Amino acid sequence: MLFVLAAAQAATVTDLPPFLRGDVTIGYTFDRLQGSLVERGSSGDPDAEVGKRQVNDHSLHYGAAFGVAPGAAVFVDVQHTVYRSVEAQEWSKMVYDPSTESGTYVGTANEADETVARGAGLQGVWIGAEGTPFSQAFVKRHNRVTLLLQGAVRTPTEQSWFTVADPSTTGGLGMRGVGPGGVGLRIGGAASITQGRNEPYLSMVYEDNLPTTIDITADDGTLLWRNCEIDPANRFEAKVGTEVVLGSNEASGARSAFDVHLATGWTSFQDIPTGVELPAVLLPEAGLVQQSETLEMGGGLGLDLRFMKYLALNLHADARYHFPQRLESPYPVYTGPDTLHVMAGVDVQIRVR
Repeated sequence: MLFVLAAAQAATVTDLPPFLRGDVTIGYTFDRLQGSLVERGSSGDPDAEVGKRQVNDHSLHYGAAFGVAPGAAVFVDVQHTVYRSVEAQEWSKMVYDPSTESGTYVGTANEADETVARGAGLQGVWIGAEGTPFSQAFVKRHNRVTLLLQGAVRTPTEQSWFTVADPSTTGGLGMRGVGPGGVGLRIGGAASITQGRNEPYLSMVYEDNLPTTIDITADDGTLLWRNCEIDPANRFEAKVGTEVVLGSNEASGARSAFDVHLATGWTSFQDIPTGVELPAVLLPEAGLVQQSETLEMGGGLGLDLRFMKYLALNLHADARYHFPQRLESPYPVYTGPDTLHVMAGVDVQIRVR
């Protein structure tokens, strides 16, 4: 979630709890990136599909916000990944290609489906503040637009998606942590306006994941490299859409609204350990590789149901096209043109009013 849900006279993305009131949010999201793996040909050779890949993520979300002043709140946001996996199907072993002096999947026998990497755990705790310098809730100011600004810091975690936990504590499964591992910084903003039953909005958020130092180990716990500085990807996301109010009851605080939006997401390059995103790389002990930046474009739908002023339910789903991305710099292997990113979830909000 980009913004903590709350309630007021504005679209959901610009809502805040009133002064000395708060909200608690619990949610679940299923996230899947799915498509083929394509190896780019050299010297006029055609591109070849060399496998299929799924990145699945099951996450629970815990959030709380408290109004510290009219139009201002502090919040805590925690994402707990129950299980994340990178799975490969219809793939083949990588072998050395003397013509390119690199690895290739082309021309080798197919292997059984494999889970390349798996992980679980907390991604860190976001602690931040948000406020609305302009808000339609400020009746005496006659503001026509609600503007929300947000800033937050994420605490580091000992384990990350790029580190393998001690096999003796995880049943020898090569379980990883989740998230970037280091300190994160987030700035965001959203604006909305009420036009009859329509509440158009625009939201943007940028997340900067700072470099961090890790020890790189194999899945069996063998130390490969010590004190390597990785640079996890930074992310930017923007949404433009509208909420259509289906019905409301001022006396009880009930409200129902349908959301439709377009979305785009950009992910920067990152320096990460080899073998996390690709199956059976040529040199699993090679250390760090670079993954290229990528862009996603799509849209989604949502349904916000506020049964009373104390309880709300939000259903949401997105689908985005994932543009081709080089997964590891030493190898000419990209996500295929059929790669899609889909997300769906539900959030329950308890509103202390």
